[in-house]
Amino acid sequence: MLYLSMGKIALFYGTRFGGTTRIAQKISEVLASKDHVVVLKNIEELEGFSETETKMFDGIILGSGIQIGQWTGKMKAFITKHKTLLSNGELKLGLFVSCGTAHSEEGKTKACQDYITNFSTEFGLSPDVTAAFGGIFDFSKKSSHGFLKKKVLRAITKKESPGKFDLNGINDFRNWEEISAFAEDFAELF
Repeated sequence: MLYLSMGKIALFYGTRFGGTTRIAQKISEVLASKDHVVVLKNIEELEGFSETETKMFDGIILGSGIQIGQWTGKMKAFITKHKTLLSNGELKLGLFVSCGTAHSEEGKTKACQDYITNFSTEFGLSPDVTAAFGGIFDFSKKSSHGFLKKKVLRAITKKESPGKFDLNGINDFRNWEEISAFAEDFAELF
């Protein structure tokens, strides 16, 4: 049986501690299963990406882990550099974030408003598909977070969500069904 690609999609993501990487990989897998060609790149590894290269795609998905209310710096720089292309409507655009705020339904609504709607307005973007996914809180001894960061995060989570976190272990709030649904929604744009 011959399968024809339905679209070529760039999927670029920013991550600080690796939690967003697996989300981007899952989105890429779902899109590929729908016969799309996907170019998956960590924004840290994206060197010299030009406007001409961006025009080779039918769609682009941009995602970022959120820390202290911010997308990664390199992702913001990429969006600033390619703002005209991203906002002219020629490419289908998807935006997603991975953050601690989105660990609950109420939190997802807040994260979408704070980190996608407000962010899109600030950069003049009109995304076709958006989502906020829960992140990972790693309080384990093997965590890549330093002692001070873990102490601050423990204090915040203890105050804002008492009893909902294992303050000595890994708390993974990524919902793979929601992540797959986001990818499927984006795939249907083509």
